[in-house]
Amino acid sequence: MSNLEPLVKIGNWYYQAAYGQLLPVAADSGTAVAVVLEPRLHSLLNYFLLHCDQVLDKDTLINDVWPAGEGTDAAVMRAVGALRKVLGDNVKSPLYISTIAKKGYQWRCLIEPLTTAQHKPALANSLTLSGASFATSAARPPANDASETGASGLPWRFISAVCSVLLLGGTVLAYLLASMTVTPLTKLPDSIKPLSALTGQEFWATLESAEQFAFYWYRESEDAPYQLARQDLASLKVSYNDTQYDEVSQPVWLDQAQLLFRALDDEQRCYFYQQQVMPEFSPASKVMPCQQVLEQGLAILKNQWFWLDYATDLRRYELWRRSEDGSTARVMAFPEKWQSADQLLVVGQSLYLAAQQDFYRSQLYRVDPQLQLLDAIDDFDQQIISSSRWDQYHALLTLKNSELQLYNLKDNTQLSLGPMTWQLTQPQRYQQRILTTQHLNYTTDIVNLVFEDGLLNSEQSWQTSNRNERLFAARDQQLAFVSERAGDNQVWLTNAGESRQLSRLVAGQYVQQLFWHQALLLAVIDNQLYQIALDDGALSLLAGTPVTGRYQSCHNTLYWTEQNSDGWQLLHQQQQPEVLLTGVVNFKCAPDGLVVQFYNDDKLALWSAQQPLQLTPLPVNLNWHHILPAQWATNRQQLLWLDRQHWQLKVYDWQSGETASYTWPASALPLEIHSDNAGSVFSVQPRHYDTDIVWLQNRS
Repeated sequence: MSNLEPLVKIGNWYYQAAYGQLLPVAADSGTAVAVVLEPRLHSLLNYFLLHCDQVLDKDTLINDVWPAGEGTDAAVMRAVGALRKVLGDNVKSPLYISTIAKKGYQWRCLIEPLTTAQHKPALANSLTLSGASFATSAARPPANDASETGASGLPWRFISAVCSVLLLGGTVLAYLLASMTVTPLTKLPDSIKPLSALTGQEFWATLESAEQFAFYWYRESEDAPYQLARQDLASLKVSYNDTQYDEVSQPVWLDQAQLLFRALDDEQRCYFYQQQVMPEFSPASKVMPCQQVLEQGLAILKNQWFWLDYATDLRRYELWRRSEDGSTARVMAFPEKWQSADQLLVVGQSLYLAAQQDFYRSQLYRVDPQLQLLDAIDDFDQQIISSSRWDQYHALLTLKNSELQLYNLKDNTQLSLGPMTWQLTQPQRYQQRILTTQHLNYTTDIVNLVFEDGLLNSEQSWQTSNRNERLFAARDQQLAFVSERAGDNQVWLTNAGESRQLSRLVAGQYVQQLFWHQALLLAVIDNQLYQIALDDGALSLLAGTPVTGRYQSCHNTLYWTEQNSDGWQLLHQQQQPEVLLTGVVNFKCAPDGLVVQFYNDDKLALWSAQQPLQLTPLPVNLNWHHILPAQWATNRQQLLWLDRQHWQLKVYDWQSGETASYTWPASALPLEIHSDNAGSVFSVQPRHYDTDIVWLQNRS
């Protein structure tokens, strides 16, 4: 089989390759439940189907299916055994996978591609297949027709004419359907080929119109400035523009020779820059000022510039337009209660906006600049990290903790591009390949911060495992955190220095928040609130509605924020949920109450259950659009937050009312800061990492 079709029949199973789902052929399609393969078995089965006529040795499978450094002979044997068990295969008389002595494995089962005219099982999230096969079904001749009269008594010429009409109609229908469906990948992407492979970090790649040169942003490390790099795709030679920037946006083609982008100048002011890159670099010119560098907030449609910006004085995101004559005008403003509205993309002749309405979910809108209207397209339970055009009807989306998704803007359906695309971002399609950014050796550690003689020391690692560690929740000697040391993200529990894996989350489940309430360990997982049992890690759902805000237990009372039709609210749980304050998006525990953060006011305030109608302002300003919930924390002694602009950790002392600033000692700012009631402070610190610009493609 040279092509991996979206839906195939293999032996006793229907198989949906994009989602790794199996359904028994003999099952009742109305009640059948699909078997969902875990990611490694999903990749392995897809690889077998793509190489069904080959004997595959273990080294080949290790190199092509397992991530670098993770595959072993034993791992291959276990995975093949597990896949056989799922399929119901017999090692001695195999239907699916044969063991070839001293050589490897071979797929032996017939692979039958299925069309819409054939039986299509009711797989969850099933793919929409091509409509071309309607004509084949309609044009089938009558059975047992040995004379000029068919079985129904009608003349054969009449039957022939009807069939011809149906054939023509089917052909037209097939053409119309094909024109409205995605330009297909004949196979799921199954290989990653480096393009840049420089020592350092590369982002936001794009090709010029002749596709002979690639351009991307390059920096040596996390604290180094960005330079625009140009790479010859034939010789792979790289050259760099001399100008350096501390912060940049995705470059957009202004014409065949010039790129347009936003960046901060030497005085940390935001400007639009116009940069000639073909046939050679020339000095960039400032076009006009802006308020903020948004990575993907710039698009060009019908020779007009559209961009998103943040109006600091009004505390809101806005859409602006620059016409061909150079005049600029604000098109529309977006609600303050949205967490962000920072991505624009053009698909076909339409402009689209990706906005994050709360801490977890995103929504996609079609923008009508003339009427100043937003048309809601779809809701997503995950954050949209990046987006780009695929063709005139489809977008390519990077969703948080997910594979790349091909999104149909006409019927609001998604197609996963497979497990090979899990950690890829910033994708751009060029013919049948995708140019994208891959993070290499990205690892985070939980680090114990130490304050000594007015200085901050962040070198004492609390948890080190060569895998990602994040989140942190402390209750006396019990410390909970999230780690990928066992593969997927799982909740771990440390007690008296001994750590053990607590949860047994399935592949794809993602922990978004972790905290203690009295003696209970609670977590927000995939926008739902759960209790995690401390003995066996079992999950118990605590709330039936999706989580939109933040939870915290303060003074043995459970508080949370949520967004509904009335806006943002702070609630707590007694016998029944009770609204305490409106407009609150986030909060932390304080010695005598709560520190509350409002969506429409930067100034933090103290709230006390003893004086619920009184708010005491604090000399601390934190804008919820720009600081994430995990980037500020409290304990009984202090309020701490990250000042990313000045590369500092700031600490407000509850007793003295004084604020101290500490220069961050590491080469990268932390992703999160946490604290326990004893006053110890912890950060989630990324290690130095590389990124590469890579091609995502098929081998043949």
